[in-house]
Amino acid sequence: MAQFQMVIVTKEVALQYYRSEDKLYRLFLDYERAYEWARPVLERQIRYITEEISSVHWSQSLSGYLREKGFLEKKAKDYYFYYSEKSESEIMVNGRFIYYYHMGPPKEEWDVFDGLKKLSPYVFAMNMERETFGWLRPLKVFSVL
Repeated sequence: MAQFQMVIVTKEVALQYYRSEDKLYRLFLDYERAYEWARPVLERQIRYITEEISSVHWSQSLSGYLREKGFLEKKAKDYYFYYSEKSESEIMVNGRFIYYYHMGPPKEEWDVFDGLKKLSPYVFAMNMERETFGWLRPLKVFSVL
């Protein structure tokens, strides 16, 4: 099973950390492994550099797309939850984070990532177990030199 965490990074931070994505990854990794007393500080930093995923934006751009791909929506109070009976994959959207637990074929994984690219050009994905990370959509950065 592959487990992904994704966030929408603000444009300014995304462009500033272009080609230094390992530093962004390190912040999220530190947050995952932090002692309880250090978590609030790291959480404030994460809140500062990420965008909240609004319910209106999510439902307009992705909810229908996931249903087309075979995901079923389960109503929850504080978050969105989608699951696939066919592959046992799950997607949970909670404020600033998107959690994707994938157990199906690679095509399903790519379909989900293609849909998430529609949210923003600055979606940063991480797999903490495999220590991999990157942008879902390559950033377009222009040099003035």
